[in-house]
Amino acid sequence: MSTIIFVAIETEPLARFDLGEAAIVADLLKDLERRGIDVAELLIFKEDHDEPMEHHHPLHGHDRPVFHAHRAREIEVKVHYKADTFHHRFPPSATIAKVTRWAVEKAGLGKEEAEEHVLQISGTREKPPLDKHLGSLAHGAREVSFDLVRKQLVQG
Repeated sequence: MSTIIFVAIETEPLARFDLGEAAIVADLLKDLERRGIDVAELLIFKEDHDEPMEHHHPLHGHDRPVFHAHRAREIEVKVHYKADTFHHRFPPSATIAKVTRWAVEKAGLGKEEAEEHVLQISGTREKPPLDKHLGSLAHGAREVSFDLVRKQLVQG
């Protein structure tokens, strides 16, 4: 039986990896290196977890086998909302859903109002999907800036 996992490598989309049943993080790094990826200083994070995984950590047995590989341990996040700017450091494996929950809490939005807001990359109209990893948006930098904006509501 094999271990099937999904890994987003820095800014790349999720890729499927079919590894041995007893695969550990070191095995994934070897596989990445065979694919021509420079694994020096590459850290492997479980999705939405704060700390990178040790090289001896097993990759099987996760209810959601999604990981993120990144060279940065943290990404500085700035969120602009009205006249305020909030700052926090997240691991690159943090999903936009996690960052959004933090941002609406910092902005003091109630539950109903929070559901009407999304993160938009500052200076753009791009609203990343909630399952996107923060590290996928950093593009080699170690910071990402967002605006907390009201969703466009479709009137029907």
